[in-house]
Amino acid sequence: MSDWTWEYEPDAKNVVGGLDKAERLEVEAIAQRIADAVGVRRIGKPFDTFDITEAASGVRTFAEGAVMVWYQEDYRDDVVLVLRAQHFGAQHLDT
Repeated sequence: MSDWTWEYEPDAKNVVGGLDKAERLEVEAIAQRIADAVGVRRIGKPFDTFDITEAASGVRTFAEGAVMVWYQEDYRDDVVLVLRAQHFGAQHLDT
């Protein structure tokens, strides 16, 4: 387990506001696994060895099952920022 955490950016309403509770829980479980994986990958990399252009990753995506997550890794704060989430199994999406 690492010190990396995750959070919605800008907030949960804008990222997963249209999903029901079970779908949100799926997104949040994936976000936690991403944060744990990034923490493992960053072991041994000191936080002060990068310049401002290396302070955060570009936008990345991860998909598992019916869920796709767009995120950034912020190396300054050891946080994964979940920017967007899509649940392709959601039956209540607006058309």
